[in-house]
Amino acid sequence: MASVRGRHLQLVLWVAFAAGTTLGGAATGAALGVLAGLLSPVPGTARLVVLAVAVLALTVLDLVSPSLPLPQRSALIPQEVFARGIGRGGFRFGLEYGCGWRTLVPSAASYLAALFVLLVVPPWWAAVVLGAAFGFSRSWAVLSWILLGRPGWQAFLARHSRLLERTGSVAAAGLLLAAAWARLGG
Repeated sequence: MASVRGRHLQLVLWVAFAAGTTLGGAATGAALGVLAGLLSPVPGTARLVVLAVAVLALTVLDLVSPSLPLPQRSALIPQEVFARGIGRGGFRFGLEYGCGWRTLVPSAASYLAALFVLLVVPPWWAAVVLGAAFGFSRSWAVLSWILLGRPGWQAFLARHSRLLERTGSVAAAGLLLAAAWARLGG
């Protein structure tokens, strides 16, 4: 019975965390969408070429580097976010983690998505949705641990995290370039 209660509490706390990551990502998407408006006068073909070159360069950089050497905050989110309770703290931690710039970014995928929004200039709501999807995806590892966590899971993830990050970058590069081509080139 105690393990059922514990799992229920973990899921409730994950919901607060996931709400924070989703909202944080949506806020970043909205900000990028506004900034993208500044680039909208640049011809679509020029933006598509810049995007393609940048996506390929970032993806190759991610594939050949042992860690991502791009600008990012190297410090972790401080534990003080939990000072007002675990529920509020989980939400605030999620908010800061989901925005994508408050802590470490392990792969080029988030940079690729940001470039996509800036250079493709999607409708404002699409920028918000893309940001929210990014933020929500950052909560999946916690949910996976709650639902699947068992001895050896964290060790497996630690051994394969860089491979998973690189796979995510390659997949994001392909999807974003295809979407950019459909919007700007096709």
